[in-house]
Amino acid sequence: MLRLIAFAALGALLGGIIVIAVGPPDIGYAVAGVALPVCIFATVLSLVGRSLGSAIGASPQAVQQAKDARRLGVARIDTLRQTGTQINDQPLCELDLSVQPLNGPAFATTMRTVVPVTAIPTFQPGTERDVAVLLDGGPEVAFIDAGELSADERSRLRVPARASLPFLPLQPHQRIVDGRRRGPLLGVGRAGRPGRFALFSIVAVAAAAIVVAPYHQSVAQSIIALEDGRLRPDLRRPEALAEAQRALQEAIGHDRVVSITVTADFVIAQAPLTVGDTKTDRWEYRYGQVTHQGAASGQPESAAEQFSWSDVALDRMWSLLEEGAEQVDRPVGDASLYLVRSTDTDVHSPTFARPAGPPQVTFSIGDDYGSTSFVAPADGSALSAR
Repeated sequence: MLRLIAFAALGALLGGIIVIAVGPPDIGYAVAGVALPVCIFATVLSLVGRSLGSAIGASPQAVQQAKDARRLGVARIDTLRQTGTQINDQPLCELDLSVQPLNGPAFATTMRTVVPVTAIPTFQPGTERDVAVLLDGGPEVAFIDAGELSADERSRLRVPARASLPFLPLQPHQRIVDGRRRGPLLGVGRAGRPGRFALFSIVAVAAAAIVVAPYHQSVAQSIIALEDGRLRPDLRRPEALAEAQRALQEAIGHDRVVSITVTADFVIAQAPLTVGDTKTDRWEYRYGQVTHQGAASGQPESAAEQFSWSDVALDRMWSLLEEGAEQVDRPVGDASLYLVRSTDTDVHSPTFARPAGPPQVTFSIGDDYGSTSFVAPADGSALSAR
């Protein structure tokens, strides 16, 4: 189970890294910040569990059942080795044991157990300890306090030399429950390694997919952008801008806007709550998602300021930027486009001097030493510097 948790956390960590790269970085950092310590903690505990693979999982109930059934014996400690692992600052030791049960043939085995530093003298080679044999025939044993064996029983138990005994290995990661061996849900042997690897991979991929799923559109756009050598899509380009328009129009619920701001990383549309209403909200498209940001900071004076997405040739915006950059011999850089109705110049119009004329696009191309502003009709038909 710990390994499943570790791989799930690893998948979430990878998903967080992907979101950092192509989605909202703050969300990605939050996910990664939780997944990384969980992955480390679960991995460490899993490694500790592996080092305890030959330790015997003997519950007090299992020991008591062995006592009640008189499955008792004497174990001689032939060798004590420290593994280098410590549990709660106490050494995990490997013990070579020769065991003579009260009933049944003697056997040799090797087990791991935590031996407190203060108790190491009682586990020196040659020392004999009373044990409970947890299952008939062994090899699982648990050390018990002296006194369970009568003096007569203890006196007639003689542990043979280890070399003359059959060696019974412990099955790793086993617990004794109700007189039976119980192993982990996932096997630990070589035979099951391909299946475990497949399961762990599926868990990791599923965890990463869950993290990335809300930003699948951004991921898809980034994959396309990689073909052009970019990590994120440039929303000023026709395909990406068309997707932004579709998503914004769907979220807004109609096709009327008061203004559109287009940058490489995001598109902002200020749109009325309903067609013809002057109450205007701000909507932002970023990382493949639309965010409704509430009331716009500046509210239009009249519904005449509204125009339709169809009034704008979005597929011409990138061409206009390139044309402007060519005119001033500068790169497009991080130039942004701003679309809004032009000022009404008809002195006889009731909206004279107000933004009620045909929609237009403005942008600037330049560098730290200066810039040139450009304006063009929203259909991209002509570009002029101003």
